[in-house]
Amino acid sequence: MSSHGHRGHSNKHALPDNPVYIDFTRSDGDSALWPPNTTREIDHEGCVNFMQPVGLDEPLSIKWRVGVGDAISVALKLSGDRPYVLRDFPPGYRMFDHNKGKAAAPRHDVYLFGSDTKARFRSVPEFIPHAVWLMGDGSDICNCKYCSKKPQREVTSSIGNLLRLSSSPSPSRPPRPKTEKPERRRERPTRPSAADRLANVKTYAAVQKTVNLPKPSSHIQPNTVMLIERNNQLRDACRPIISGSIPHWLRDGELVWCMLDNPITRADGGDDSIRLWPAIIDERKLRIEQTMNNFNEESLPRQYTTYKVQFLAVERSYELPDSKIIPHQAYFVPDSILREMVSRSVDEWDLRREKLTAFDPCPPPGAPEPTFSDALTPFALALQIASGLCGYWCLSDEWEAKLPLPQPMPLPAPVRPAPPASSLSSAIEFAGANNFAGANNANVGGSISSGPRNPTPLPPPPTKTATQTRFQGMWWGSERIWVDDLVRLKIPRSCLAPKGALNIFAPSGPGKKSLLLAQSRGTDVEQYGAISRGVFMRIENIFLVDGVGKRECRVSGMLYELADWDWDDPNLPRTDSLPNGAKPPQSHAPSSSSDSSPYPLPPAPTGFKFRPILAPGHESVLCLSLLSGRYYPGILTHPLVRPVLNDVIPLDQASMMDAAHLWALEGLFGGYKNAVDPVGYKVNRERMVGDAGREAMAALVEHLRGRREEVGGEMDVDG
Repeated sequence: MSSHGHRGHSNKHALPDNPVYIDFTRSDGDSALWPPNTTREIDHEGCVNFMQPVGLDEPLSIKWRVGVGDAISVALKLSGDRPYVLRDFPPGYRMFDHNKGKAAAPRHDVYLFGSDTKARFRSVPEFIPHAVWLMGDGSDICNCKYCSKKPQREVTSSIGNLLRLSSSPSPSRPPRPKTEKPERRRERPTRPSAADRLANVKTYAAVQKTVNLPKPSSHIQPNTVMLIERNNQLRDACRPIISGSIPHWLRDGELVWCMLDNPITRADGGDDSIRLWPAIIDERKLRIEQTMNNFNEESLPRQYTTYKVQFLAVERSYELPDSKIIPHQAYFVPDSILREMVSRSVDEWDLRREKLTAFDPCPPPGAPEPTFSDALTPFALALQIASGLCGYWCLSDEWEAKLPLPQPMPLPAPVRPAPPASSLSSAIEFAGANNFAGANNANVGGSISSGPRNPTPLPPPPTKTATQTRFQGMWWGSERIWVDDLVRLKIPRSCLAPKGALNIFAPSGPGKKSLLLAQSRGTDVEQYGAISRGVFMRIENIFLVDGVGKRECRVSGMLYELADWDWDDPNLPRTDSLPNGAKPPQSHAPSSSSDSSPYPLPPAPTGFKFRPILAPGHESVLCLSLLSGRYYPGILTHPLVRPVLNDVIPLDQASMMDAAHLWALEGLFGGYKNAVDPVGYKVNRERMVGDAGREAMAALVEHLRGRREEVGGEMDVDG
């Protein structure tokens, strides 16, 4: 073992007493597949990048041997009360610790190399199905993610009975952990307010002709003006992405993740670390930085953004650059930290306000660094507040729209049928009646015998209008959404008219480049088109409709898909959407239709373009439960997101699914992979934040009281 050790990994793993050793009788291992770069060398930037062999009796190997051996004993139903442990890895296998980054504190990722099916396994749950298969005779199909081509999430679910809590995942990032919420009680108010009754009772979706408001005279000043905040933020959303800069996605009041100056790590050197903290944006500021070129000369100044943020639970404010902040949907807390919270002793929790506010996640230089134990309680409360905030929504900036109702066409005067020819008196009566009707439609001076010379048209019926309550925006969980925003829908393109439908175009196929790639791989060509991606909506209206016993909120607008940039659309040209680069007009009235939308679409992901999928003159009307959240152009290149994607390269199908929650933020996967699902309505954002804080504290207190009662004690709660 190298003298540098395996810093960043736990050293507490040890063999159990009196184990039963398991030996592999067959193997698919090949030592030729081991990594060759095993020498530690420091480059000119002070960084290392090498594979350090891990001995069989080192804690990292013991952790895997114990976890895999235990799972094999369960799968094969081995009898006995003694613990089962692998004597060794399969022949041709060996474990390596990937050291990468600054030489003083490199990043560590452990891998098991040797399999000719997959050169490396990244975690105990990944290797368990393959190890169980190796213990058999090979007649069955291996169920690991690499042999079965299934996402690891599905594989882990299928072998859940083989996993024990002691078999924790490896240091590599888990697919998408879900926050475990302590059970909390909610008391229903005796009389719910009108705002609380604004909820969807069913999923509504339709395609209809676009409803346009009558255009007001240019001499009339509209009494409902567009908010300056909305105008500025929508302009930021559609700006082209400049290389080296971070787009202005984030908006005041939104919930975000903020990177700490130094990760808060465990004292025993375990794998857990708190790297990001949930916060709310208070203010955005524009900064200009003078940079130097390679010749030590001043170059063009660089513009960037800083945000003043309020950390949840600890009530501390910091000003951070945009490179250290990401949207709340772009990060999920590792399962290992959540398990640490669940297993934490009740006596270690201190929810007193003075204790919480005394904790500083980002201490000033020279101050003591926070400990993992001290951070766990305020971090748990912050997660609970963030979870509660994501469960709320509200509408904002109400206005009244006057919609013209269609008028029926006036019916012509009825003409009496001619009488039978045998009745002279009936014929005279018939002629007189028709002449009387003609005289009523004639001007003065007209002749009955010759008909009206200058007929006067009937006066048009009075125009009837209906009033519809609309809104300029809404708070949707962690996000601020405006009319004219491009949002992601939960529905993947494969579930929305995959063969086309009335007024809905069929999905676009692969472009020329993707078509050649699909043909070279011999795979299904159709899966390289838009059918494998998400669906977007440009929100043009947010409005209320009368439902059964309550009012429901819906959104309407054009639907878009992601088409390959070199795919030719047979439905072009279109005139119902503005091209990218169009300049917004100076009008400040709320937009209401695709024809009047003053903003171009935001930049599409690299290699793609937005394609409208509804017939011209039509729009989609959806209930809010189908919304996933905002679209974040360029999010995959953010400094805090890019390393996560680097971990899943090469991009095989299983690795793609492990990062599906990130791909979904740019629409490369269906929005259901990363969705905001608020259910509780609040009157405004301030109420949302306040109630989330109070309910989070109450939920934790109730959870701890229940645990205290389980062990037979009582819990004192400070007011």
